[in-house]
Amino acid sequence: MQDEDGYITLNIKTRKPALTSVDSPSSSLWRVMALILLVLCIGLVGGLVALGIMSLTQQNYLQVENENLSGSLQQLAKQLCQNLVKQSEQKNGFSHKCSPCDTNWRYHGDSCYGFFRHNLTWEESKQYCTDRNATLLKIANQNILEYIKSRTALIRWVGLSRQNSNEVWMWEDGSVPSKNMFELSENGRENMNCAYFHNGKIHPTLCQNKHFLMCERKAGMAKIDELL
Repeated sequence: MQDEDGYITLNIKTRKPALTSVDSPSSSLWRVMALILLVLCIGLVGGLVALGIMSLTQQNYLQVENENLSGSLQQLAKQLCQNLVKQSEQKNGFSHKCSPCDTNWRYHGDSCYGFFRHNLTWEESKQYCTDRNATLLKIANQNILEYIKSRTALIRWVGLSRQNSNEVWMWEDGSVPSKNMFELSENGRENMNCAYFHNGKIHPTLCQNKHFLMCERKAGMAKIDELL
């Protein structure tokens, strides 16, 4: 710019230096420490989760092992008790104290069996067993068949019947008898819709006839304290 005397005046503006963002050494250190702390926290959480999973797995394993051991001990106690029951019955006619069955009931397999000398019809016999939280006996396998044959030689009702001569024979629980195990000694005439057991065979007869009976109910656990 030119003034009145002919001189040129220069307007020089000083430029401020640009500010640059420079982190201090202390700020960088805090960032590194925060990152390390975050990694440690994540690792700690992961470790706790893994530890919890391992602990739960171990608890489940121990629970299964305890159940298996308990089942094995109960099975061993049952076998030992039934051997003692058999010896006691052969020796003095009474059951052993380890038996889970009531007086006058016999312990065999997983059941208690009652052999009663009451002359009743089939329906009366069924009700008699029901009143004792039991059912008329079901011969479900060869083991039970052989046991019943060894226990009684008398005519006794079993829980086998049919609605009429055109229907199939069924046990009280709705199952049909196994033909591979035994067959009815005779098909039975009309109105012969109930069955009794005698000398290893099942015979059809009139439901209004009166015979002795056999009841069956689930046995509890053997009394282990009586085995010691």
